[in-house]
Amino acid sequence: MNFTYLVRVKKVVVILSLILLSNQSLQAAELVLSGAYQGKDIYVQNPFDIQTKKFCTTGVYVNDRKVYDNPKISAYKIDLSYLEINDLVVIRIEHSEGCRPRIVNPHVLKKTDAGFSILTSEADHNSINWATEGEVESGFYVVEQKTEDQDWTIIDSVAAKGALGRNLYTVPAPHQKGENAYRVKYAGTSGAVRYSVEMYFTMAERITFYPAIATTTLTLSDSASYIITDFLGKEVKRGEGVEIAIQDLKPGEYYLSIQNRKERFVKK
Repeated sequence: MNFTYLVRVKKVVVILSLILLSNQSLQAAELVLSGAYQGKDIYVQNPFDIQTKKFCTTGVYVNDRKVYDNPKISAYKIDLSYLEINDLVVIRIEHSEGCRPRIVNPHVLKKTDAGFSILTSEADHNSINWATEGEVESGFYVVEQKTEDQDWTIIDSVAAKGALGRNLYTVPAPHQKGENAYRVKYAGTSGAVRYSVEMYFTMAERITFYPAIATTTLTLSDSASYIITDFLGKEVKRGEGVEIAIQDLKPGEYYLSIQNRKERFVKK
């Protein structure tokens, strides 16, 4: 066995060792906080990981929606102000192994009744489904859908079965073209309120529009209800159809809400 071969083998061993060490340092962990929103935001200290040369947090999710991706800052706020009082909140903070962020004020989320929980919730092509356990009182579920202006509207309601064991529910899904967002609200007779995480289902055909810089008219690829807001979020126009007349709008930046999403355009 010649010297050159031994040197090559040693180089391969060193490279493999570095790859393994790198993979170990990049292993992910997760910090979970849950409770009922009481009107205050969550603050997190985010240490710098000397090993990975990055800040600890790799991702932050609120009710399964990503709100931060690798925040490059030593402390950050998780904004919950869009929620209503007593809304259920599940916060997941993904972080590198061995470098743990610290939640400064976890006490601002009120502990919920551990006996009741919405175990799963999902929207498929035909229906909205959810499963619960620990129902100890009569109550009802309200199924809500997010509208173009980001409000929630009731589309169905179901009486709670009231059983301690696992309960399954399903209602028809009134999907529109594009992305649809739903949630399930439980209202007990004692006044207790619980929300599922938001559920999403996207119909295959996505409605688009043109042009992005317009003078008189926006044209949609299919008829749809819409809302136009200015850059401050003030509603300036709403309606339904394929063509949207905008000659009466002042020049500037606007947002077109269609299919539960916002698209930016400029009025010349």
